[in-house]
Amino acid sequence: MKTFKKIEKIWSSIELAILGLITLVMSVLLAGNAVSRYLFNKSWGFSEEVGSLALVAMTFLGIGYAVRKKQHIEMSGFYDLLPKQAQWALRLFIDLVSAIVLLFLTYLAYEYVLHLHQIGEVTTMLQFPVYLIMAVIPIGFFVAFLSYLVDFIMGIYTRKENDIDAK
Repeated sequence: MKTFKKIEKIWSSIELAILGLITLVMSVLLAGNAVSRYLFNKSWGFSEEVGSLALVAMTFLGIGYAVRKKQHIEMSGFYDLLPKQAQWALRLFIDLVSAIVLLFLTYLAYEYVLHLHQIGEVTTMLQFPVYLIMAVIPIGFFVAFLSYLVDFIMGIYTRKENDIDAK
């Protein structure tokens, strides 16, 4: 358990650093382009392209982070009305179904990235291979899948511990 928490803490730090760096680069680049347009009447042609690619990266890398930190959208009105045992069962069901859906989305995103690689699509201004940036999509989905899978396993493990403690 301690090893898992240590790995999770290290991964979370790395993920947070990447997301912070992407946000910083995107902000500086887009603000710099706006200043350049205003002061010099010159636009950086690549800045909007890099900004949109950074937004894609930030969105899909942020999915796994949000799931792990429990900062995703959750509607708990019905859930809160249930008895504790039903809440536990529903939580396991939600975690399992979410994990399965995210694993399927990981597969689809992987196929999409392979397709982009096969057709050799590049960005308009920088001529950068699009598949390299879009590779964050299956990575983000896979990290979210792992988070839901861990929540599912921990839900079972915690329930077993609580049952032992209750006896």
